[in-house]
Amino acid sequence: MALAPILTGIGILSIVFLSLRFVRFICLYLRPSSLSRYHNGDESWALVTGASDGIGKNLAIELARNDFNVVLHGRNPGKLESMADYLRQQFPMRKFRTAVLDASSATPPEISDLVSSLEDIHLTVLVNNVAGGQIVQPLTNTTAEQVDLSMNCNARFPAHLTRSLLPRFAASKGRSLILNIGSAANSFVPYATVYGGSKACNQAMSTSLSVEMVAENLASKIEILCISVGAVTEAAQNKAPVSLFTPAASTMAKAILARVGCGRPLVVGYFWHAVQLAFLRAMPMSVTTGIVAPIMRDRWEDEKRKQ
Repeated sequence: MALAPILTGIGILSIVFLSLRFVRFICLYLRPSSLSRYHNGDESWALVTGASDGIGKNLAIELARNDFNVVLHGRNPGKLESMADYLRQQFPMRKFRTAVLDASSATPPEISDLVSSLEDIHLTVLVNNVAGGQIVQPLTNTTAEQVDLSMNCNARFPAHLTRSLLPRFAASKGRSLILNIGSAANSFVPYATVYGGSKACNQAMSTSLSVEMVAENLASKIEILCISVGAVTEAAQNKAPVSLFTPAASTMAKAILARVGCGRPLVVGYFWHAVQLAFLRAMPMSVTTGIVAPIMRDRWEDEKRKQ
């Protein structure tokens, strides 16, 4: 009999705890974006890496729509100029420039030169979006060059770029934002071992830097936010039809910017990706593995048939 009140109390506390977690989860996707706090007049600029295609291209469009001038980074000058011309037509009141540098092979001096070329503008937003090595294959089939490409694009390049720009953001009188685009494939995803590992590195750097800003009393000036992204169509090699759990790159870009100012160092950008991941994480690892492994195995078989 004496055990009944204890069990009742535990049940009530459990319900309250789960209810608070649910409310916190929902509020993340209902709250308005705070992107405007990083817009300090007509001369506010954003740098988007990997802006030629997919999510990066659409992030540039959305930033311009929110009255930012945009620096478009990529490795293909023709595609970048074409994108810049398109943006100038769509947003004649905004300014656009290009920055050509291959993230997979850029050296620290070249990255420093890129940062130096931006000294004449008021840069308030950095979006580390560039990614590489999204190849579905076993690790044993992955070449040394593919390993380096993934590590350089997804971890090394954004680390050097952020390191080079951080002192400038810290010295600025206004607020600054660093957005790191992560991946839901950063762990427990077979046939994407190197890609997932390199994106996990980027995520760890981002969340650690967020806490470092608190330690350095810079959190009120510099927001560091990592956005975990799931399957997106119209991006990279994914040309699948749009569905509930596979949004278009344009939808993903809007979702990413909507999360700005949420007060958390790491979030899942798109609501239905968050639901999907919450469901998988709630299950035992053996069950999750039993779901993910055959799906990725089938994708590898499809890739082999295309070769």
